Amino acid sequence: MTDKLWGGRFDEDITPDVLDYTLTTDVDVRLVFADLWQDMAHVLMLGRQGVIPEETASAILGSLLKLWERHERGELTLRPELEDVHFNIEQMVIEDLGREVGGHMHTARSRNDQVSTDARMYLRRAQLDAVAANLALVEELLSFPEEDLLSILPGYTHSQAAQPVSVGFWKTAHASMLLRDVRRLRGAFERTDEAPLGACALAGTSFPLDRELTARLLGFGSVLSHALDATSARDYLIETASALALGGNNLSRMAEEIVMWSGHEYSLVEVSDAYATGSSIMPQKKNPVVAELTRGRSGRTVGTLVQLLTMAKGVTLGYSCDLQDDKPYLWNAIDTYLSTLRIVAGQTRGLRFDSERGENLCWDNFSTATELANYLVSDHGIPFREAHHITGTLVSTLIKGGATLRDTAAGARILAELGHPVEESVLAHIFAPRTAVTSYTSPGGTSPQSVETVRAELRAAVEGHAAWLDATRRTLTTAHEATLRAAREVAGGAKTAEALDAVLAELPAPAPR
Repeated sequence: MTDKLWGGRFDEDITPDVLDYTLTTDVDVRLVFADLWQDMAHVLMLGRQGVIPEETASAILGSLLKLWERHERGELTLRPELEDVHFNIEQMVIEDLGREVGGHMHTARSRNDQVSTDARMYLRRAQLDAVAANLALVEELLSFPEEDLLSILPGYTHSQAAQPVSVGFWKTAHASMLLRDVRRLRGAFERTDEAPLGACALAGTSFPLDRELTARLLGFGSVLSHALDATSARDYLIETASALALGGNNLSRMAEEIVMWSGHEYSLVEVSDAYATGSSIMPQKKNPVVAELTRGRSGRTVGTLVQLLTMAKGVTLGYSCDLQDDKPYLWNAIDTYLSTLRIVAGQTRGLRFDSERGENLCWDNFSTATELANYLVSDHGIPFREAHHITGTLVSTLIKGGATLRDTAAGARILAELGHPVEESVLAHIFAPRTAVTSYTSPGGTSPQSVETVRAELRAAVEGHAAWLDATRRTLTTAHEATLRAAREVAGGAKTAEALDAVLAELPAPAPR
């Protein structure tokens, strides 16, 4: 028989290679806070339900509180030979109290519902951190000065010049995208915030558990009631990975624009020196490395999503060890995404756009040609398709003559030859990039008033998300503090029912789902 906590059925121990291949203590260090919190909630429930004696619950809670204090001081270390965080904590309690007392802690519980509970508790924190980091970046994008409303940039479709836009228009576009990432993270949080604790291995238990009680103590919004689903589900992890991958892609798209536009051929934007590096051989170089790495590191989040989908697709209901391979990849994706959001916010603060260069490009790349077509429709009564053809002919003729829309005399002559004369002064007004930007007054358009309307809408959305974030963080903090307070009271000799009644009034009941 081995000395493992699960070793009664075995005649020999696993080899060091097998232990090294299967252990998870290196990634489980992030789950220590969750496992200790969960252990306290579980033991409080066992004591209240009469599953274990009051004095046993008191002793175990006292031991767990000592471990919590060690964890808070950074002194609690996981031992690899004990495989994972769950066996580490249990073994520490048993070593403190003996198996006759400490061995009761795992009653009516499996590592299957333990690990899912821990992962959900950690993931809630990460999701909330990601919401906060997104909101900080959105605030940075929305905090632009009034002059950005008329700081001209070329807008692109097919990577070709299309129509003039403004710096404010560009910034609000990315803010709008990022707020969808916030909504995705909130949706993932809702599915993560379901308590699997009490499902045991896969089929529940004959012990009279109160799963709603432990869910309240752990701050969960609801109980994931079906035991087999509760221990099998990994879709909440995959949904979170999907949100991270989409968020990483959105950051990558913004980074791609910054990389391209900072090149000499565009010269539309310059990143701060603090977010660029030079070349080891070429003295003139200023490389936008943060934007480049933002592009590259989005691949980590996409890779994690593919890894998790591949991991889960072949696993039948019920726990299999395939599923323990979720955390190394997801932890890396979380770290990458959060660090990228935070550094992109700093980079955004230091971006310097060259509006004069943007306006010159719009003149030279025919970005305002659509305005002539619109003018022919509104002022000459010509059908748009015909106006489109006339304008296209004008553009083609100017290009062949080596001219641009700045050459309004040539433009007036060509239009007269086509039978649709327009005065040169009118053309100068129509083709001016600022005229185009200010004239697009439709909802969501480029005009200053339209951009300001959108900015106000986005800021209202940020305020709503920030209020939800603060309230949700308070809920989790209150639940954690309530669990610690009840544990301390029971460890000090109070009855579990009395201690729990005193704190449960502060905690909302889980909502039915």
